[in-house]
Amino acid sequence: MTTPFKSGFDTLSEADFEPVLELLRGGDPHIIANKFGIRKEKLIKIRDDLLAQAEGEKIAKTDVPLANIGRNEPCPCGSGKKYKNCCLDVHAKIKSRVKATEAKDRGNREKEQKKLIDHIEEAFGLFAGGNYADALRRASKLIRRYPNEDRLHDIMVSSHLVTGECDKALEICRHRLKVANVEKAFFIEHGKYRDTEGGKPALSYYYPPMTWLQKYWIALKTKDYQGLYPETENPEITALVKKLQLADDPNRFPAKYSQGHELRKNAVQGTLDKLKGIGPEVVPYMLPLACRYSWAGLFVPEILFCYKTDLATRSMIDISMFGYAYASGASLHYLEKLGERTVPCIEEAFLKNKTFDPIKTGIVSVLGNIRGSAAYELLLGLLEHESAHIVNWAGAALAKFGSSDALPAMMAANERIGGEQMIDAAIQKLMDHGRI
Repeated sequence: MTTPFKSGFDTLSEADFEPVLELLRGGDPHIIANKFGIRKEKLIKIRDDLLAQAEGEKIAKTDVPLANIGRNEPCPCGSGKKYKNCCLDVHAKIKSRVKATEAKDRGNREKEQKKLIDHIEEAFGLFAGGNYADALRRASKLIRRYPNEDRLHDIMVSSHLVTGECDKALEICRHRLKVANVEKAFFIEHGKYRDTEGGKPALSYYYPPMTWLQKYWIALKTKDYQGLYPETENPEITALVKKLQLADDPNRFPAKYSQGHELRKNAVQGTLDKLKGIGPEVVPYMLPLACRYSWAGLFVPEILFCYKTDLATRSMIDISMFGYAYASGASLHYLEKLGERTVPCIEEAFLKNKTFDPIKTGIVSVLGNIRGSAAYELLLGLLEHESAHIVNWAGAALAKFGSSDALPAMMAANERIGGEQMIDAAIQKLMDHGRI
């Protein structure tokens, strides 16, 4: 009496291989199928699967360039036969199976990616709606499956900062900055992120190191500004700050971008005017708003500019390093308007927190637009900076002075850093200017 043949390919026992081995030895498939009680088609399929698997492993080990083998060339298996008369059909099946598997995997990844993006948008929506605890819980749950999805880490950092848990936000920023630097190096070397290996879903969205450096800076300043906030609040200023935050209400102001900014500014203009007229004691109340990527935070640089104190100036330098599209740009604009009195604060910024020098390029550019003697001397000093990034920007800023006296120092700095596009162009500009 025959015994039923096991159908699971991965569970084949030594006994199960007997009919396949007989077939491989040249036996008649009809006779073998009847002998072992299986269908002939099933027997042939198992044989083909075994051959395909074995050949696939052989190909993986030898890296045979199958695409370059001609039909009439010797088979790479070493049989001495022509490729078309030996392994061509098996290889074709392997390629077909691999393509089908890749297409299926790609489809599954696309579905999971869409689902992930929907979850991320929901979490961002919770945060934007002020449901910080819910946003944090949602991001924390998702991050267990997607540990390198930086948009989720971003939500967690932002939620911690809003709720005053700065140390938790700082811990995440420090860790993700290290990861970003490692992943950047890996990507440069391999042309892909490591999450694409080992069968893992390539769904992680990595922030570049510069982005995490900015978020790390924001977290640090948020903690610093907490220490500056008055222990006893001024009721008048507190009430005005709450009125200013009405600009963040999406139901009242659904418009976005430049139109949204204009509508909001018109609505809070009276509040802005009052905040500008109270005095420098307003500044500590403004700083926590500046750390949030919000509509109310966009108006902070305008208020700080009204108060010509060192704290206000240093705070605009801080905000310029946040990387917030409008608020950072507005801070740079107002720093330029302050002129040479800004230079000592910029110099101080380069003497402190050197880890964050890569995100100080905006204030380097400000020095070029001020064009005073103090700014010129500071830029010459920055040509000796250890960061090629800063040297590059310092050279570009010096070109705005139009003085060929800076050429020797600029050329020496450019040679030291190996040549960078911006300082190259600045040197050429000054050289051309000298020939006119």
